[in-house]
Amino acid sequence: MATNEVNELAGMVLEELQSRGLTISIAESCTGGLASSFITDFDGASEVLQYSVIAYSNDAKEEFLGIPSYVLQNFGAISLECAKLMAEGVAIYGADLGLATTGVIGEAIEGKLKGTVFIAIAVAGRETYARELKLDPNLPREAMKAEIVRQLFITLLKVIEEAF
Repeated sequence: MATNEVNELAGMVLEELQSRGLTISIAESCTGGLASSFITDFDGASEVLQYSVIAYSNDAKEEFLGIPSYVLQNFGAISLECAKLMAEGVAIYGADLGLATTGVIGEAIEGKLKGTVFIAIAVAGRETYARELKLDPNLPREAMKAEIVRQLFITLLKVIEEAF
């Protein structure tokens, strides 16, 4: 998986958001800021990216994104429920769309295997879109993170088309 494709998608995302006057905020866990990095590689990113939060620990997810502790206890940080709340939590301060990534890119945790990933996109006034990705556990971390961001951007372009 080439980062060139992810870079092209980031450019398309930025262009689409700019043309529609939309803003995003991103909550990243397993991708560690990579989605935000791809967006900020382009001039004009400040027009669309309001802020980004890397909430890697459960404490950070609770404190900065408002994830209730019962969600983390009952479903885990690696779950559809957590991904949705992360996307909603990062959009709460006025972004048109909130994006989130959470998953396992290393050793299995919470009973979830490497390659189990959840992405979510929140749009005000609509049900938050979320999906599970099952990635090849043999991929190196860097390739896995790039694939997650690629899937996030492809999904974001679809959500923008449907919602706006």
